[in-house]
Amino acid sequence: MTRHVIIIGGGRVGRRVAEQLSEERNAVTIVERDHERCEQVSPKVHNVIAGDGTDDSILERAGLAEADVVAALTDDTGVNLEICETVSENGTDVRTILRISEDGERDYGHRRFVDEIVYPAAAAADVAVNRISRH
Repeated sequence: MTRHVIIIGGGRVGRRVAEQLSEERNAVTIVERDHERCEQVSPKVHNVIAGDGTDDSILERAGLAEADVVAALTDDTGVNLEICETVSENGTDVRTILRISEDGERDYGHRRFVDEIVYPAAAAADVAVNRISRH
């Protein structure tokens, strides 16, 4: 099943997520403020939009009306919260994923407009422990 996924933030995390989802034949759109990053992402992800992911018109251009998931994956938790809230307020039935930067921010998941939380540092630690424990 092809999912329409909008990823806000084309840094290391957003770019890798977009590339993997694209390889799985999902319809992926990245929204990124930095034009240079947009150019780095565009060879592997077909739909890249240069713009501010907190802007309603940019989200509309990215296909919010058709989206299944919006993943706010910038390195700024405050911006990511704003994106999730904006998406939620648009009245669509879109799942929102919030990237947090600090362990103490896990409580943000209790907000009504955040469906899932991603904490890359904890995920990396889990993988490392798993690999270490194998031997």
